[in-house]
Amino acid sequence: MTDLAESSNEVLDRSVLASLRELQEEGEPDIVAEVGGLFIEHAPRKIAAIKKAASEGDTKALELAAHSLKSSSSYIGALKLSAFSKELEFMGRSGALDGSVEKAARVETEFERVKAALEAEIGK
Repeated sequence: MTDLAESSNEVLDRSVLASLRELQEEGEPDIVAEVGGLFIEHAPRKIAAIKKAASEGDTKALELAAHSLKSSSSYIGALKLSAFSKELEFMGRSGALDGSVEKAARVETEFERVKAALEAEIGK
């Protein structure tokens, strides 16, 4: 296997992608490509909102943006990205923002890994 294939196995939970594929209807566009493409398109705005909220100390905005990214990440099988987002969501909810800027940067880095794995998965 190539490094890219190994890294996509590590970054994306294959069982989640398989569950998505079970929803595929005959003659319809590839559901993983559709959902993955939407995720790749929309996640950067959520990450930008997370980074802005963390740097400005906006607890409510951090909680909301991180919650949204947590959910969408989980839906496409990016469980590590979802877990990082969950940490930030909790930080926003609790008001304890120490380290949130660094965690937001970690989310951005993990998203780049997820994006590469998804693009490899859907053939972009």
